[in-house]
Amino acid sequence: MPVRKILFLFAFSICFSATLQAQIEIAHLTTKGLSSTGFGGFIHGAIPVSKTDDIGLEAGIYAFNAPSDTHLLFLPLLASYRHAFGPDGTGFYVEPLAGYTIGSTDIQQTDANNTQASGPTAGLAAGYIIPSSSVPLNFGLRYEHVFVSGSAPAQSLIAFRVAWSLLTARRLKGN
Repeated sequence: MPVRKILFLFAFSICFSATLQAQIEIAHLTTKGLSSTGFGGFIHGAIPVSKTDDIGLEAGIYAFNAPSDTHLLFLPLLASYRHAFGPDGTGFYVEPLAGYTIGSTDIQQTDANNTQASGPTAGLAAGYIIPSSSVPLNFGLRYEHVFVSGSAPAQSLIAFRVAWSLLTARRLKGN
């Protein structure tokens, strides 16, 4: 599927989201022979399926400047399912996620397909949503693993984020 169609579908789904969050985050990347801390940003749209559960779509960007004067850029496109343990969708939550990460780097490629930084992505997030009448705050910690093809090393990201909702709608009344 062309990237333009993927971006259109993502933008279309965000328009129908019940909640929308955006923020900057701090991330740490580890891969074979490289470890770097960088920054990222994301936009996360969620549609509630019950009082405590959401289906989410997220697009983000991570930028890393490694000590060996190399650069890495990741663009994850993820789908998730968040379950909050509070009765109204706030409090502690867990959120498994999966999708695809498009990556770019100036590190010399290690396989014939030049796919060192791109691949399917899976991960898990956990955090706490502080309830608020106007703008709920979300503190989260997440782990993402990018599975790359060929002989290229896989990348693992750990990110800490503090997010606030740009748009918050009422949650479903039923369980």
